[in-house]
Amino acid sequence: MKPTQIEIAFENIQQLINHFEAGIKHYLSPNYQEAEVRKEFIDKFYTFLGWDVNHDHQKNPFEQEVKIEKAQRQQGALGQKRADYAFFLAPNFKKEQFFVEAKKPSRTLRQNKDDYFQTAKYGWNAGTGVSILTDFEEIVIIDCRFRPDFDTILQNEIKYYKYTDFRDFETFESFYWIFSHEALLAGNLPKYIDLLQKPKGKTAQLKLFGGKYQSIDESFLNYIDDKRADLAKAFYQNSFDANGNPLPNTPFVGWDASYSLTEATQRTIDRIVFIRFLEDKLIETENIMYNIATATHPWAKFVEYSKYLDGKYNGIVFKPLFIDDKNFVGAHDDLFRALCADLDHTNTPYDFNYIPIHILGSIYERFLGKVVVIKPTTNGKFEVEIEVKPEVRKAGGVFYTPKYIVDYIVENTIGKILNNNGKPIPPSGVTGLHFADIACGSGSFLIGVFEYLLDYHNKWYNDNPEIAIKDGCKYNEDKGVYVMSIHQKQHILLNNIYGVDIDLQATEVTQLSLFLKMLEDETTSTANDMMVLFHEKILPNLTHNIKCGNSLIGTDILTNKLDLDLEQERKLNPFDFKMAFPKVFKKGGFDAIVGNPPYYKITDKMQTDYFAIKYIHQNYQYDLYLLFMERYQDWLKPNGILGIIIPNTWLQSITFKNIRQHLATNYLWQKVLHIAEHIFKAVVDTHVLIFEKNNQIDNNLVTIEKYEKNNFSDYQTINQNNIPKDGAIINLLAKPEEINLFNKIKKNSKSINEICQVYNGVKPFEKGKGIPAQTELVMKDKPYVKENQSKPEGENWLPLLRGSLMHKYENRWNNDSWVLYGKNLAAPRDPKIFEAKEKIIIRQTSDRIIATIIGKEIIARDNLHIVISNKISHQFILGVLNSRLTDFYYYQINPEQGEVLAQVKKMHVEQLPIPLLTKSNQETHDAIVNLVEQLLQTKQQQQTAVTERDKIYLDEKCQRIDQQINHLVYDLYGLSQSEIDLIEQSHVK
Repeated sequence: MKPTQIEIAFENIQQLINHFEAGIKHYLSPNYQEAEVRKEFIDKFYTFLGWDVNHDHQKNPFEQEVKIEKAQRQQGALGQKRADYAFFLAPNFKKEQFFVEAKKPSRTLRQNKDDYFQTAKYGWNAGTGVSILTDFEEIVIIDCRFRPDFDTILQNEIKYYKYTDFRDFETFESFYWIFSHEALLAGNLPKYIDLLQKPKGKTAQLKLFGGKYQSIDESFLNYIDDKRADLAKAFYQNSFDANGNPLPNTPFVGWDASYSLTEATQRTIDRIVFIRFLEDKLIETENIMYNIATATHPWAKFVEYSKYLDGKYNGIVFKPLFIDDKNFVGAHDDLFRALCADLDHTNTPYDFNYIPIHILGSIYERFLGKVVVIKPTTNGKFEVEIEVKPEVRKAGGVFYTPKYIVDYIVENTIGKILNNNGKPIPPSGVTGLHFADIACGSGSFLIGVFEYLLDYHNKWYNDNPEIAIKDGCKYNEDKGVYVMSIHQKQHILLNNIYGVDIDLQATEVTQLSLFLKMLEDETTSTANDMMVLFHEKILPNLTHNIKCGNSLIGTDILTNKLDLDLEQERKLNPFDFKMAFPKVFKKGGFDAIVGNPPYYKITDKMQTDYFAIKYIHQNYQYDLYLLFMERYQDWLKPNGILGIIIPNTWLQSITFKNIRQHLATNYLWQKVLHIAEHIFKAVVDTHVLIFEKNNQIDNNLVTIEKYEKNNFSDYQTINQNNIPKDGAIINLLAKPEEINLFNKIKKNSKSINEICQVYNGVKPFEKGKGIPAQTELVMKDKPYVKENQSKPEGENWLPLLRGSLMHKYENRWNNDSWVLYGKNLAAPRDPKIFEAKEKIIIRQTSDRIIATIIGKEIIARDNLHIVISNKISHQFILGVLNSRLTDFYYYQINPEQGEVLAQVKKMHVEQLPIPLLTKSNQETHDAIVNLVEQLLQTKQQQQTAVTERDKIYLDEKCQRIDQQINHLVYDLYGLSQSEIDLIEQSHVK
C-alpha cells in the first residue's frame, strides 16, 4: 500500500532527528548559528510538512506560500526584526496563516522572554492566532490572540516540544494536523485556534490572560482613543494662561473651537502612526520615536521632525498646520514624552510591519466616529469631552466593510474592466480609467482598488518584461521579479483613484491609508536602497483626488440660501462634482464606483426640502443609501460599473417603489450577492449589487450568488425581463415557479394594511425619550419594567407581553411581567391600541409568522407587532397568518428563512395576504374561525396538562387542527396539488 503524506513526513523527520542527535554537541555549541540551523534542519522540517520552503515549485514571488526573511536582513535594524518564516495559503498570498521564528539551538527558549515576546508580537499584529518559536531542538506554539505583555509573556506558551518528542507518531500526528500544508488546506488551523481557551464576556476578559485578550484592531483603537482624549485635554489646557485667559491666536476659542481641537489631535495621531509605520517598515532607519521621547522638549522635537519629514515625503500628513507654529504650546512634555516612549518599538506591542493596512483602516473608521467637543460646565468654565458623532449615533455605530466584501466588489468592477473579456488592458490603457468611492470614509474601498491595481500592474509587467523596463520598473535580484518604482505607484494614485467624503478628517485618513499602501512593499529593497529612492519627495499630492464635500447636495443649494452663516454652510458642505473632477467628467464620468454608502435617514428640514426637489425617485423617507442609489447614475459614464453593499430593504419595502422602478429600468444588472448572515453589528440585512449603467436590458441574464458560512456560491441565474419594472417588490432568491405562485396568491388577496391597522409594540426605554426624558440611570435601572414578580403596587402597572412569552396560537404570560404604562415610556404608543377588546400580536424575532390573539389592556412590547381589524374576524385572520401558505408568501417578501437574527418587520406584516371573501367561500371562512377557536382553547389546555398522556394527546390534537386550517386556506385560493407541494416543501427547508 502506498504510504500517506503524514507517514512519509514522519519517516523523513525521523531521519532529521537522528541527524541532529548524532551531532548534538556541535549543534548546541554557541558557534552554531541561526542561519545554519535554518538551512540544515528547520527548512527541511517544514518542507517535510508539505511546504514549498525552497520555492522549488512556486517560482512566482507574488504567489509563494512560504516567505523567508534572509538572515543578513535581520541585522543592524535597531532590533526591528522580521519573522524568519511567514506561511500563507493560496490563493490568498497577503494573509499570513502563521509565523515561525528561528533561534540557534544553544539558546534555551524558555529562558528568553524576548523570544516569546517577539514571536507573539508578529502573530498578534498580523492576526494569525498562533505562531511557532523554534531552534529545532525545541518547538513552542505561542498564543498570539491577545496583546503581548513582556512581564507575563511566558504564559503565552500553548505547547512545548523537544525534538525527540516527535519520535512518537501520535505526538507528531497532533502537530502535523495543525501546521502541515495538508492540515491548512483542510482548514484545521482556525479550528484549532477556535478550540483554545477563550474568555466569555468582559468579566472573563478581565480574568483570563490579565485582561489583555484583545484583537489588534480593538486594542489599538482603544489605545488611540485614550491618547486622543489625553492630547485634546492637554492642547486645550495649554491654550490658556495662568489666569484662564486664552493665549493670543489660540484656535481653540470661538464657534469652530471643537473642530480645530479635533483637527489638531487627529493630525498629531496621524503623524505618530505614519512615523511608526516608516520605522517598522525600515523605510526610516533612524529611531524617531525614541529620539522624540528622550529629547529635552519632546513636543518641539516632534514639530522639528514633522517639518523634516514634510520636506522628504510631502502629502497631507506632515503638511504645515497651526500645531507646527512656534507659538503653539502643544502637549505637556511629560505627557508627550510618555506617549512617544510607550510607542517606541522596543516597548510597544504594536508592529506596523505586520498590521494589515485594511485593519488600520478599520481602526480609523471607528476612530473617526467620535469627535473632540469643548462643552460648558456648570461653573462657567469649559471642558473637553470625546463624543460620538450624531450621524454615527443615528446609524447605530460605525460599520467597516469586511475585506472579503471589498475584494469581491473590486474584483467584479475594476477587475471586470481591466480584464476586458480575457484581453487584459495594458498599463498605458489603464492610465485613462477613473475609479471612485464617493462616500469613502477612511478609504477601505479605495485601498482595495489601489491594491488590485498594484497587483494587476505587477503581473502585467512580469508577463511583459520589455514593457516593464520601458515603463521604469526595477528588477529585484532577490526575488527575480520586476517591481514598480515609487514614481509608477504615484502615477496610479493620481490617475486612477478618486474619493469624496463629507468629513474632512475622513478624507485625510483616506490619503494617509493610501500613502501607507503605496509604501507597504517598499521593504523588498534594503533600507539603504529605500533611502536612495527617497532623495526627492515621494508622496503625491492627493488633494485633487480625495475631496471633502457632501456628495448628495450640490452648490446650487446656496443660490436660495444666501443668509447661511459659515457654520451652517460648513455643515451642509455642498459639492460640485464637475468642478472638483473636471478631467473625469470631461470623459463622461467615472468608469467604476464602489463603496458602502451610509444607511440612516435625514431629518434636517433644509436638506429634506432640497431632496424633495432634486431627487425624483424617492418616496417619502430620505434614507441616505437610497439617495446615493439615485445619484450614482449622474456620476457614472455610460457603461460604467457600480459595485456597492447596501441594505436589501429597497427590494421588498412597499415604500421604495420609485427607486425600484428607477434601478430596474436604467441599469443592466450583472450580479447580486445575497449575504445570508449579518456582517455588520447593526441588525441590517445587506447585499452586494454589481450594476452597469446601461438601459439595454432586454434578455440580460443576472447572476445571483450567496455568501454563507465563509463561502461564495452560485445560486441561480434569472432573466432581467422577469424583474418587475413597475416598482413592484422583488425577490431575487425565488425560483420561477415560486414567483408564479406568489403572484397568484397576491392577485386573490388583500394585504393586511388594506383591511387592518398595524402597530409596533411599546418601547419602554431609550435615552432622552419619554416624559420626563430618560437618563442613563433610567436606562441602567429600568424602573418601568418588572419581571418575574407579582404585580407592583399602583394602578398604572399593566401586564407586559414580550416576544418570548408568545407562541403560535399561545399566550404564555403568567402574571409575572409588568410595565408602568404612561408617558414615562420611550414610545408608549396610542393607549387606544391596548384598550381594544381583542387584537392579534405577531412575534418580531423569527424567520416565519408566529401569531396569537390577546385581550384588553395587555401591553405588547416592541418586539411584537399588533394587528387590529374592524372588518374581518380576528380568528379568521389569525388562522390565515399562522398557515403555511402565509409562511410561503412571507419568504418571498423577506427571504431570511433559517437565518439566526431574522426579523419580521412591520412593513412585512403590512404586506401579508388575506384571501378575498365572497358568499361562495363564507362556509370555509366559518370553518377556519371555528378551528382557530378550538386551537386557542386546546393550547390553553396544553399549558395546564399534567400527565404525559394528556400532553401527547393535546399536542397531536393541535397538529391535526393546524393541518386542517392549512388545507382550508389552500382551498380558499384554489391551489393545485403541485402548488400545495411547493408550499409544503418550502416549509421544511
